[in-house]
Amino acid sequence: MRAMLAVLMLIGPLMTTAQVTSSANLGCTVLAPRGMSCNGIGVPDTRKGTNLPKLFVAHFTIAPGATVEQPNSSSDCLIIGINGGELVNEEPPFLHVSLEKDAVTLMPKEQPFRLRNKGSQDVEFRLLEIRR
Repeated sequence: MRAMLAVLMLIGPLMTTAQVTSSANLGCTVLAPRGMSCNGIGVPDTRKGTNLPKLFVAHFTIAPGATVEQPNSSSDCLIIGINGGELVNEEPPFLHVSLEKDAVTLMPKEQPFRLRNKGSQDVEFRLLEIRR
């Protein structure tokens, strides 16, 4: 019993808290036709030589009629809705993407996309790009 208590006492002080930072590192505004402005801080790769997937987060504001295309043909993307609205995919299979608050849509790399805001107001979403 004493040995078990000693082990538990050793484990307790070794626990640490995670470093918490903002996950959004890029903000983009897209205007029709084909105008895009981005700003933010890129996160440098500190682990050279690893084959781990890399995650890039961008916050988009899309004006009515503007489009956003797949950032990289070898990346999977997740779209997370912020303020409502909907985007139309102009590439097959021509699906609609809901941007309701916290709605998540997977855009796999095997299905290229070009998303257009067909609404009359700006829409916002976060695009999480997973590069492998």
